[in-house]
Amino acid sequence: MRIQSIDAIRGLAILGILFLNIAYHQNFHTGYAFFEAPLLSDEIISTVSALFLDGRFRTLFCLLFGAGLAIQFDACQKRGHNFLDFSKSRLKWLFLFGLIHGVFIFGGDILLYYSLCAYFVLKHLTLDQEALRAKSVKYLVVGSIIMLVFGIVLTLGYDYGGAPPLRSSEAYAEEVTEWQSSYLFQIGVQASFVLATVIAAPFSMLWQSMGLMMFGAYLYRSDFFNLGFSSAVFKKVAIIAIATSVITVIPQIMFEQVTSDVIPMFTSIPAIFCAFAYAHLLIKVKNTTSWWYQSLINCGKVAFTLYLTQSIVLAVLFRVIMPAYYPEFAYTVTLLDLMLITLALTAIQILLANFITKNFEQGPFEAAWRTLYLRSFYKKQQSKQDDGLVEEQELATEANKTS
Repeated sequence: MRIQSIDAIRGLAILGILFLNIAYHQNFHTGYAFFEAPLLSDEIISTVSALFLDGRFRTLFCLLFGAGLAIQFDACQKRGHNFLDFSKSRLKWLFLFGLIHGVFIFGGDILLYYSLCAYFVLKHLTLDQEALRAKSVKYLVVGSIIMLVFGIVLTLGYDYGGAPPLRSSEAYAEEVTEWQSSYLFQIGVQASFVLATVIAAPFSMLWQSMGLMMFGAYLYRSDFFNLGFSSAVFKKVAIIAIATSVITVIPQIMFEQVTSDVIPMFTSIPAIFCAFAYAHLLIKVKNTTSWWYQSLINCGKVAFTLYLTQSIVLAVLFRVIMPAYYPEFAYTVTLLDLMLITLALTAIQILLANFITKNFEQGPFEAAWRTLYLRSFYKKQQSKQDDGLVEEQELATEANKTS
């Protein structure tokens, strides 16, 4: 039986992550370029994002991915399936989906990255609760230190890619022209970013992400997704979340070097505690009769489909429609415009999720993924059985010869 709070949390994450990705959907080559005279709306949205959004939904996905692995582990144990074979089959196909998505549609893909992180987590799921918690906390601490130190070094001692171009600059105009020049150029930029992400992972988010996945498995086995935290624990988590979120905004105000490339390194730490708080609140306010909560559940059930659909729709909007019919869009768009587009697409996604879950058992991409990984899994199991029969026959033949 599905745990509805997990679906609701996943629904919040899939809808929320678009608010952060939208700027790079608009132009993955440059991201969002600020105006020479800063807009008040840009400053307000950037501050709100740093306090409540940056890194929070990525963290929620990591926790839920770990919980999902723990659920699959239990299911395989009950059905007598080989957990490692089953999970590796799922992750292999998720990696392929992520690779196609990252190279050909949106370079900011998270599927490929999560599949790689999860691959290294699988062996830890056999640990008992105490050992799993200790291991996850160790990874979280080490990963957070790496992120913090890396962020400080880049802010104070290294010109990380130079100052981002302003909207009115020639450099920005050249980058926009280059980005819109051809689809092949876009593929090249995205493929390069995907490759760089994989190479840089051990020196950036890998350890923290693995720690989050293991902690997500620990939380699932502790029945967190049914009960949440105790009041005392939640108060501590909330206080730490607020304090660390405020602290991470300060470098963004004080140092110009804190660009969109560096911000995730600072926000990754408060994101952990904020994600815990968001998950706890959704668990505690669970009300499946409420339309908004049920809508979150439905979005969570088809999160894979919504995630890929986001990218496809926005690729068409920003790379085909806008350059053809509104060429000035890249030079005039504001964060407020992007937020309004996100809100409109969020409403459409909620309607789509409600329609799919009402009329179908799964979303189209969930169904395709499931078909592919089950086919691979059963094929591998059949191959093992055939190898076992051949080995038994060979042993029997050898025994007959000996006798």
